[in-house]
Amino acid sequence: MSGIAGIYNLDNKPADPALLRRMIDRMAHRGPDGQGCWIEGPVGLGHAMLQTTPESLQEKQPLSHERGSLCLTFDGRVDNRSDVRAALASKGLVCRTDTDAELLLRAYECWGEDCPQHILGDFAFAVWDGLNRKLFCARDPLGIRPFYYIFTGSAFTFSSELRPLLDTPNFQRKPNLGMLGEYLSDNVTSLDETLYRDILRLPPAHQLVLQDGALRITQYFQIDPGKTIRYGSDEEYAEHFFDIFKEAVHCRLRSQTPVSLFLSGGLDSSSIFGMAQRLMREGMCETGKLEAYSLTFSHPEADERTYVNDVARMWGSTVHTASVDDSTADPLVDQIQRFQDFPDSPNASPWQLLLKMARQNGSRVTLWGFGGDEWLTGSRAHCADLFRQLQIPTLLRQIRHDVAVSNLWGGGTVTFRDAVRWCLFPLIPYSLKSRIKRHIQWDVPRWITPSFAQAIGLQDRLLRRASPLTFPTTAQREIHGALVSGWCALEYELVNRFEAYQATEGRYPFCDRRLIEFALALPEEQRWRDEQTKYVLRQAMSGLIPDSVRQRKSKADFSYLYKETFARESAGKVFRSLRLATEGYIDAVAAREVYNRCMQGDVRTAGPVWMILALEHWLRTVCIGVV
Repeated sequence: MSGIAGIYNLDNKPADPALLRRMIDRMAHRGPDGQGCWIEGPVGLGHAMLQTTPESLQEKQPLSHERGSLCLTFDGRVDNRSDVRAALASKGLVCRTDTDAELLLRAYECWGEDCPQHILGDFAFAVWDGLNRKLFCARDPLGIRPFYYIFTGSAFTFSSELRPLLDTPNFQRKPNLGMLGEYLSDNVTSLDETLYRDILRLPPAHQLVLQDGALRITQYFQIDPGKTIRYGSDEEYAEHFFDIFKEAVHCRLRSQTPVSLFLSGGLDSSSIFGMAQRLMREGMCETGKLEAYSLTFSHPEADERTYVNDVARMWGSTVHTASVDDSTADPLVDQIQRFQDFPDSPNASPWQLLLKMARQNGSRVTLWGFGGDEWLTGSRAHCADLFRQLQIPTLLRQIRHDVAVSNLWGGGTVTFRDAVRWCLFPLIPYSLKSRIKRHIQWDVPRWITPSFAQAIGLQDRLLRRASPLTFPTTAQREIHGALVSGWCALEYELVNRFEAYQATEGRYPFCDRRLIEFALALPEEQRWRDEQTKYVLRQAMSGLIPDSVRQRKSKADFSYLYKETFARESAGKVFRSLRLATEGYIDAVAAREVYNRCMQGDVRTAGPVWMILALEHWLRTVCIGVV
């Protein structure tokens, strides 16, 4: 993936070339294939290039229109290239080159502010429209490519990473206390804020226009809640899914280097591997080379070698492996100093072994199984739908299966009370739930002090509805809520940064917009039927992956990596002297209690303990003031 940056001085002062160059230099890891800057009066655009597709070898950015009225800086990939080119040709627009950047520039020339609606793929970009004195920016529907910015009223600066914006003149490193509260709650809801007070993010599926001194941000894409897909048989659903999934994998195999696939042994990554192997045998992989990589674990609950070997054996493939025991995670303080931001999660660092191995073998493109859990697993809220429809025998049978699946996946023992909550809580009107929760501060964790929670309006923050759309079923609403949640956006940003520091581009077939729209339009029994989650995927993958994986019900448990991180970082000592407590943000006694529960084996507390520990180091390391 590449890096983009830019400056627009609304007071008409010339853009500072030294500042733009520093911003690009801060992202040198994202651009091993060259850097470029374009400046015209008060506007400057910068680019750090990572060439991953055959077409990108011709690419030079920032890219100017031949008439000089437009200039683009773009990080991303256009997956519907033939459709876009045909649509442009019908309007009389012909591309000079075959690059994705020019396709996007021509798309803006053709459709203006409507252009993101015509693009499929992962992207973040900015176009300076000199004729209309307008800066236009957009970000893909899931936010897989980041876009951070500062707007002071007189100047607008943006970049692909947070750290370059710290060089902005007069910027002060003050914490955003509201976002701090969300992190400490282990429940991030904001789509546009960061841990720094004045650094913002363009939300996923949104576009930004800066013109005549006014900043306008609008949503250009959202799922159609009224769309439904209904067939008469499981086979028809599976066939339709197969076609969409095949194209989602195919368009992500476009690479100028060997393609790497990280094979965990789970259903999602194995499905990508099986489909990619089929496409290669059909001659539809341009590089003609696909390499599989997998981690091995000495902890039995995390080890999936049996499943990985079954997949490799089916296709006669070799899998490159690395042992997690050989991984060495950088100390949190070192990560925070490098990123000037929140560190990588404990279960992310071992994957550096595979990224480095793939890079050493000449690969720049990695395929991951992200997204399959989110859109295809289904939701326990289907119990509420069955209860509302008074399908009691079906409901009782499904609860029994849901309990079995939940206990297989770990995370604590599921009780009858949990099952009752699955049936009733989603049916309570949102307005009523909100009033009750505000009255008793329901969502505010006990380790956050009441005074801090009240000062930042934390309960109101945690009540923000990620999915205001009305879907036919409660389960669809819950799944869509995860799609557009603050957590979802944050996770993709952290993964993007993680990969960028290895100069690789991650691609996620399950995050294809067409696949997500299909998944959300399915009836629930195609997602979760009895004890089988991802039912339509399992049906569609018959013959592409071994039945040992296709019928698998268990999931690997990597929670021990959190406990190892806590031990390595001397978390017990840190929790005895928390600046977060000194500043009045958390209650020290309650924080130590949740830490002790985690050390005693309560895996549900690992997330909150991690957030407290990481934020403590962030506050000590990079934040100058806390007012």
